[in-house]
Amino acid sequence: MRQHGIKHFIMRTLIAVLPVIIFIGAYAVLDPFKVIHRYDELPQPNDTIALGYNQGFASIKALERNLTAGHTYDSFILGSSISQAFSTSKWSTHLPQGASVFHLDASEETVQGIVDKINYLHNNGIVMKNALIIIEEAMLHREPCDDNFLFVRPPATTDDVSQLQFHMLFFNVFKNPMFIKFSLCPERYQDQMIKQRLATNNVHTHTDSTNENIYTHLDSLIAVNPDAYYTPERLQRNYYDRPAGTDLPGITPDIENSLKLLGALLKRYNVNYIVVMPPRFHRQPLHQQDKAVLLRYLDADRVHDLTRHPYANEPRAYYDWAAHLTTARCDTLLDMCY
Repeated sequence: MRQHGIKHFIMRTLIAVLPVIIFIGAYAVLDPFKVIHRYDELPQPNDTIALGYNQGFASIKALERNLTAGHTYDSFILGSSISQAFSTSKWSTHLPQGASVFHLDASEETVQGIVDKINYLHNNGIVMKNALIIIEEAMLHREPCDDNFLFVRPPATTDDVSQLQFHMLFFNVFKNPMFIKFSLCPERYQDQMIKQRLATNNVHTHTDSTNENIYTHLDSLIAVNPDAYYTPERLQRNYYDRPAGTDLPGITPDIENSLKLLGALLKRYNVNYIVVMPPRFHRQPLHQQDKAVLLRYLDADRVHDLTRHPYANEPRAYYDWAAHLTTARCDTLLDMCY
């Protein structure tokens, strides 16, 4: 009887954990967020929606993939998704001939995240000669310990996040009921996926050798017929009412320490760098106290505070939700800085 009871217990346990085993197996095989074995599946021309993914992880994997293929890089664009519109081709015109540029960005990047990436490059024998660092005002208030699957720092660049922690964040999204519904009926649930930031309808053109995500279709549309893109509805969505009480300094001691580390690394490795702080439509400009902290650790002649630039009052300078400047506007800002 005792042996029968043990077998019965084992069977019940197996039945209980079977759904978990199936989900884990499906997650590993399908790898929908490209974090296990599929790092280079690019958007297709007819794609109208794409799953959200961790850009910081994707950037590191793209770099590793290109280094393995024999590419070499000595110049890096660092920052959040806002940095993507600062193109490698435009920046290259301001660099010494022969400079090889790579985008090493991350969504919702933090100052500590940039420090991590510079350390990662050095630890892997990559010499950074030039750096274009995009620091939007919000980055100075953003803590690095984000447990959102889109923004968590990749384990390759930090000891603060383990491989298990990293994959559990993605697995939790994979078993999210909304994700399951979308997998079974994508057309019906795509709007809800976009609202929950589990997917995006801004499908970019990816250039793997530079890790650039450029909105080629949107740029063409804006250039030919801006009114077709900047409809009254889109402009209304882009408008942002700045919350009361936000015109205050926001750099915490931890973030200040990250800035101190950033300045020390750039000096130690003799990096030829500039910092660009772009405007955001109707958002808070850089507070003077925060700027003073910034200049305590970074060279004043290399820091370009453009948060009060006229683009801050021009809704048509942005792709979406008053945050992402268009490539054409970023080209103009770069020329101003150089």
